[in-house]
Amino acid sequence: MSKVEYPFKGRVFSVKVERVKLPNGRVMSVEAVEHPGAVAILPVLDDGRIILLKQYRPTVKEWLYEIPAGTLKPGEDPDHCAIRELEEETGFTAGELVKLFSMYLAPGYSTEVIHIYLARRLQPAEQRLEKDEVIELSMVTLDEALHMIEENAIRDAKTISALLYALHFSKNLP
Repeated sequence: MSKVEYPFKGRVFSVKVERVKLPNGRVMSVEAVEHPGAVAILPVLDDGRIILLKQYRPTVKEWLYEIPAGTLKPGEDPDHCAIRELEEETGFTAGELVKLFSMYLAPGYSTEVIHIYLARRLQPAEQRLEKDEVIELSMVTLDEALHMIEENAIRDAKTISALLYALHFSKNLP
């Protein structure tokens, strides 16, 4: 039944077109972006401030406020990816890393699952940005970050999800 085609295979994701039989018996063609998955980290300094990245995103041609994040390498454990991405993008290492939750970013067309972490007991390290990363660090309180959501200054889904999770489960913060 399942006929699969890949009209595009890229460095980060592929596009798959597949004939599938739905639970109601209907058969249809489904287009999906196959993505290896990602991590995002909510880094919290000892004084309770959160590290946000102000990152230029050429896809949307805008500067966005985000929490650090990155794509899983083939076979990479999400915990390891979170440790790597936190240090590369922020220049901090975590004395404590706690997985908060996992979620689909856009299940209507993508297989991407993102694993959200909380990083505490941060220690300075060396920031190692990739050549396509243009990032400035911002340290904000949770209240300031929530106000940034309200003012539409934070528009990134993973960041909004992590911040609202932190608000609801604030016992996870210092």
